Amino acid sequence: MDTEFRRADKKPKTPAGVKRAALRACSAFATLGFLAVVLGSVFSACTKGSEKVELPKESPAVQAPSEANVQPGTQVAAAGSIPGGTENPSAAEGTPATQREVISRVSGQVQSAKQGEQSFKVPGHIEQTLVKVGDSVKRGQLLAKLDDADYALRSRIATLQVDQAKIALEQTKRDMEREEQLKREGATTQANYERVSNQFSNSQLALAQAQLNQQQIKKQMDDTRLTAAYDGVVARRMKVEGEWVGVGAPVFQVAAVTELEVNLRVPESLLRKVTPGQKVPLSIPSLSKNTEMEVLRIVPVIQENSRTFEVIGRITRADGTIVPGQFVEAQF
Repeated sequence: MDTEFRRADKKPKTPAGVKRAALRACSAFATLGFLAVVLGSVFSACTKGSEKVELPKESPAVQAPSEANVQPGTQVAAAGSIPGGTENPSAAEGTPATQREVISRVSGQVQSAKQGEQSFKVPGHIEQTLVKVGDSVKRGQLLAKLDDADYALRSRIATLQVDQAKIALEQTKRDMEREEQLKREGATTQANYERVSNQFSNSQLALAQAQLNQQQIKKQMDDTRLTAAYDGVVARRMKVEGEWVGVGAPVFQVAAVTELEVNLRVPESLLRKVTPGQKVPLSIPSLSKNTEMEVLRIVPVIQENSRTFEVIGRITRADGTIVPGQFVEAQF
């Protein structure tokens, strides 16, 4: 019954309704056509952007190798040479062949091969100094003296001890000779013979000990005199007269000026370039002088802070103008 009611309620469309439906359909078709045009334009633009434009290829120009690109030891063809090793005589004529080397300059300092502090081997008060700073000294020359009164007294005591030991030895020697005679005659006992023999042996040891003590005191007396260990120049004086010095306390510093060495700090990149016995050009800016050094020793240990190693050389043509402490430059 409900279905029949719906069918009865449905009315037929009027001409105005049909016209409105036709207008809606036309509007829909127009919208679809506009969208088709827009999509076609987008597709066409994408297709044109993806096309590759090929440019005409140019033949590569021949570039002359620059000096920075040439590796060491590499030979570069001169201008006008023909590839394949054939050289153009007209272009190569008059072109000089130059060989470039990388020169490394390393700074250092002149030092004395013998430079050390002179000190006494015994303690005492300095009684006298005989040289001043800047004086030239010879090996064995007296530099200073200590007050040796105490050592002189010890020396006299040691001499008396030696004399006393000699007297005791002579006495025990006579006792031993007499005891040996009694033993041969059977007039002594074995115990008495051994006692005298031990006394004689002890006397011999006592004399030897006294003589050694005397030699030691004599050496101490000699050590109160400070002498130069080698030829050189007095560079410094650390003590004055009347001052107490202990064993090994420095009094003078003496430097040998005829035996000079050069101490260099060389970059680690030159480690394989430096060899013992190598002759190295050397310049001394303060003297405007050029000389030469021979590499004596290489310390193959790189310092972490400076990345350098030590090279020690000897100046081969040294004269009186070069002195320890001067700044030098070496060329490797």
